[in-house]
Amino acid sequence: MTVLEILSLFIIGTIPILFAAVQPWVWSLYCLLMIAVFILYLWSTLDQPVLPPLRLFKKSVAIFYIWTLFLCIPFPHPALSFLSHTRAEILSRAWALNGSTPTWETASYLSKPGLSWWVFLLSLGLFFFVVRYLCTERKTLKRVVYIMIGIGLLEAVYGLIQALVPSMGVLWVDYIQDYLGTARGTFINRNSFAAFMGMIWPLALGITLAMTGRVYSLKEVLASDRLNRQALMAMGIIVILLALIFSRSRAGIVSGLVGFLAFSILARTGMKALALHTRVLMGGVILLLCIYTMTIGVGPIFQRFLTLGADSGSRMDIWRDSLPIIADHPLGIGLGNYANVFQVYNQSLTSDKTVLHAHNDYLQVLIETGWIGFFAVISGFFIFIGKSARRIKQLDYRRDPLRFYLAVGAFSGIISMSVHGLFDFNLQIPANCLYFVVLMAVLSACTQPRKTINVEQRTSNIEC
Repeated sequence: MTVLEILSLFIIGTIPILFAAVQPWVWSLYCLLMIAVFILYLWSTLDQPVLPPLRLFKKSVAIFYIWTLFLCIPFPHPALSFLSHTRAEILSRAWALNGSTPTWETASYLSKPGLSWWVFLLSLGLFFFVVRYLCTERKTLKRVVYIMIGIGLLEAVYGLIQALVPSMGVLWVDYIQDYLGTARGTFINRNSFAAFMGMIWPLALGITLAMTGRVYSLKEVLASDRLNRQALMAMGIIVILLALIFSRSRAGIVSGLVGFLAFSILARTGMKALALHTRVLMGGVILLLCIYTMTIGVGPIFQRFLTLGADSGSRMDIWRDSLPIIADHPLGIGLGNYANVFQVYNQSLTSDKTVLHAHNDYLQVLIETGWIGFFAVISGFFIFIGKSARRIKQLDYRRDPLRFYLAVGAFSGIISMSVHGLFDFNLQIPANCLYFVVLMAVLSACTQPRKTINVEQRTSNIEC
């Protein structure tokens, strides 16, 4: 393996461990690591075209980066009044109260947090190109996927222990009483954990189905190592799905079902060609999952689905109180500023309840980046998804089942995360954000036309 591969795999394999890297000092370190990896990538590909031509998807993402950085640039007061009248009016009142003279200010309410998160998002964009480049090689693609599944499995096992031992906290943090008795892994929030599981299990299913092959007799099936590997992966899928269920995250479970629906639709042509033992194995997975779920007990889970709960009402209150922010700031308030601005607009929640996120990734992106940033990133995402779906349909599952099923798995994980984002703030969690980008890179690498890649001509000037 090269240094580039080792560092990239290290980032993917370790970022969820310390509370999903939610502390600023943790995700800042990973930000520096990703930038360093990208520089190493540039150096290792000096004799190759590094970035492909800017197409519509990349142009949309570039507009998003430019616009969100633009919000952090200071402007004189007249220009700021044009860009953000409400922000300029608030500053005018503050200057009048303390008798100070107007100065250059940014449209972003707090520019430093905005710039910090912008740099992290930029590092994710750079890391996308690195992972996509690495995943054009079959061995590296498998390593990336197996590490993601391995981390997901460890998180799932830890989460199930938490569900069985209600007093267990997260790592050394045992004083947080919220979500006790639910599966959380190393995530503080069970919904963020459920979103993470929702991205992992489709990959595990994809690589399990990719292990199938042509067999001609029961004897060959029983003697095949492939069956043993598939059975092992099937058990891993059961554990991951159990952890998702016992997170008791309604949005996580529903989005997981949507992801399964997407997987079934895209993989329907390949499923017809699966060997009989693989179909039996997948049926066994579903049966065992039901048995294990009933054994552990699903009473609290059903109860949570049947009860709206206080947090559901709080979400609606948050969304309703957040809408005036969009009306007053059509061009955005700046990245990372939602928590500060929402306190001014909060009309429904008690003052002792601190709201850090909008509990809707799309709404928060719209509030923080304005209509320009929102349409840029959303249009780019849908262009990417649409093009990827078309390319998956063009893949030959007989010729390359690995890339076909991994592309379907990555696509399904992305869909699951996108649906979950309607009800939670998963893309505000650095680990989830990075895994979402890695899924996009895996999907892009698996669906890229083979004629554009020559994996055998990789440079080896940075090999260990």
